Amino acid sequence: MARYIKKLTRVGSAGPTEERGFAIWAGYDIVGVEDDLSALGLLKADDDEIAARGVTTFLRVEPDDDAMYAKLGIERNR
Repeated sequence: MARYIKKLTRVGSAGPTEERGFAIWAGYDIVGVEDDLSALGLLKADDDEIAARGVTTFLRVEPDDDAMYAKLGIERNR
């Protein structure tokens, strides 16, 4: 199981210009996956990078979670 992080951005419509857009990093523990998923925006991360990005929680993605695999854009061969 590898740990991946993904930058999620959001653009809001209220507030001063500098407060309209923001980004957070989300963490995923994807069971059974060790591939390079950078083309999907998922970066395989070590402990130092995880700490530098401020990721503290990881969502565990099980092999049978078809909905989450689809949401992350991960294609699987079954």
